[in-house]
Amino acid sequence: MARAALGEGQTAPLPAADGADLETMKRYFSEARDLTAAARTNSLTAIDYYDSDQYTRQELEKLDQRSQPPIIVNRLKVAINGIVGVTERGRSDPKAWPRNPGEDDQADAATDVLRYIADFNRFKRLKQDCFLDMLVPGTMAALVGVDEDSQVTINQVRWEEFFADPRSRRRDFKDARFIGIAKWMYADDVGALYPDKADAIAAIVDNGVGGGMTPDASFQDRPINAPGTAGAWVDRRQRRLMVVEIYYREAAAGTGRGMSWKRCVFTGADILEQGESPYLDHKGRPDCPVEAMSAYVKRDNSRYGAAWDMLPLQDEINKRRSKALHLLVTSRIEARDASAINVDADVARQEAARPDGVLPFGWAMAPNTSEFAGQLGLLQEAKSELERMGPNPALAGRSDDASGRHLLARQQSGLIELANLYGALEDWELRIYRQCWARAKQFWKAPQFIRVTDDEDAPKFVGLNQPILGPPVVGADPASGAPRLQPSVLGYSNAVAEMDVDIEVDAQPDVGTIAAEQFSELMAMIGSNPAWQSQVPLEVMIQLSTIPHKRGVLDAIKQARRQSQEQQAQASQVAQAHAAAATDETRAKAALHLASGQARLINAVTEAHALHADHAAAGFAAGQAQARADAWGDGAAATQA
Repeated sequence: MARAALGEGQTAPLPAADGADLETMKRYFSEARDLTAAARTNSLTAIDYYDSDQYTRQELEKLDQRSQPPIIVNRLKVAINGIVGVTERGRSDPKAWPRNPGEDDQADAATDVLRYIADFNRFKRLKQDCFLDMLVPGTMAALVGVDEDSQVTINQVRWEEFFADPRSRRRDFKDARFIGIAKWMYADDVGALYPDKADAIAAIVDNGVGGGMTPDASFQDRPINAPGTAGAWVDRRQRRLMVVEIYYREAAAGTGRGMSWKRCVFTGADILEQGESPYLDHKGRPDCPVEAMSAYVKRDNSRYGAAWDMLPLQDEINKRRSKALHLLVTSRIEARDASAINVDADVARQEAARPDGVLPFGWAMAPNTSEFAGQLGLLQEAKSELERMGPNPALAGRSDDASGRHLLARQQSGLIELANLYGALEDWELRIYRQCWARAKQFWKAPQFIRVTDDEDAPKFVGLNQPILGPPVVGADPASGAPRLQPSVLGYSNAVAEMDVDIEVDAQPDVGTIAAEQFSELMAMIGSNPAWQSQVPLEVMIQLSTIPHKRGVLDAIKQARRQSQEQQAQASQVAQAHAAAATDETRAKAALHLASGQARLINAVTEAHALHADHAAAGFAAGQAQARADAWGDGAAATQA
């Protein structure tokens, strides 16, 4: 980093470490300022007209001499605001597409990242402010960087602080050798950014060094030409100095990469910072973080906005309206009779101008009807021509057409005439989103969560760079060195630095009227056939409707339907469990009855067998007794014999 050795009223800048020197950087800025002076002066005029400052001092003096009112009907601002307002009614969102099969989840995460960055920077409002710069001064620009918390930031570069290679011919400055920002800053603010140069910066302001360039109103802060201003680099009274941040392309020696973007921050007396651009593109190469776009580029490379073509018509509207009013309130008289009284012209003019004035004898009012009508006719034509340069009434929503199709046709015709401007805005927006993605890939390394939904009642969080933990492994404690178990990391989910996606802008113009009409016709067709009412799902009808927050409504319906299905599944499981229990109970009872019957049968058989045994035993005993009786009987007979 170069340091300046400051003396009393002079400076001797040291040469830069990598070959960049202060004189070369100042020459870049001086060329951009001097060769675009005429175009920047025209931009100041366009801004004055937009702010209703549309008369020069000489014109006001002439109007005052004629007692003519300086009427201003600012149709230019209405037309410009209408062009900007169309972007408010349309919708454009970033969209990431996968480059390889199976990477849809990564593309969805990248889309969420870009939408989070846009919401964080309120990009919708910033885009309109930048678009206004392109339409009126002629050029819009923004710098995509990071803050101290590594959050991606999008900062508007005001047109009076922006400069670029004056030999660039493209509207998007892609052929520019250098692009920069020249900004007035207080010395203490610059000293806080560069503490090692605080004393040198204070000496620069005190001594008023760094001259060599005359003041230029297009690069000056407000108010300009203040006492104590020492040239275009230092404002001693306010203790401010101009600080230039420039990004330039230069051959990268020894790298084999060809041209590379470098960055340099300098004042009129010293280089504060230099080196390769700290911002990288999606392939890891140094890049210029400033994205700019001009409305139109002339043959001599001067740039201008859409308001410049409206200036002559705005002048005609003002002057014809003022002239018509002057003709209406002033009176001219003439002598109609040969015997008219010879009076002083001023006295006659005063009497004619008074509501109750008395004209001298022989004098009468001179009619100016044709001149008044001619002024009004040309005034109306000028207003119509200027309105054609802005959005048509249908595109701006000022139409009484009952048919949505007819309104859509008129809107499309209006968009065709402004397609060049809206196409430039869309291209600039796409480049901004790609820069945002490059910043996220470069600086978002730590695990974090981002909120990506617009529904405050149902926030959705997406995890980035989240580690995928594996089984624990033995590691060393950082403090004591003792072994301990710690989780292993297998990889990272949604690793931003490893995602490779294509960024596009999903732009949807405002066609609500025709969509509403088509939806009404579709609902009428469905209502006319009762059979269709049960066949068309509710989600389809909501998707075709124009109600706001359709995504939230569809998500709520899906969630309610999912809960209903889960409840039905649970009820079905409970019913099945009850049915199974009843079946088991029936089977148990049947088995119990069967077992009871079998037990009774066994008891009966047992009892029968026991009875049979008893009978058999009794018979056997009786037989034995009989046998004995018989035996005893035979013995007795023998004895008797």
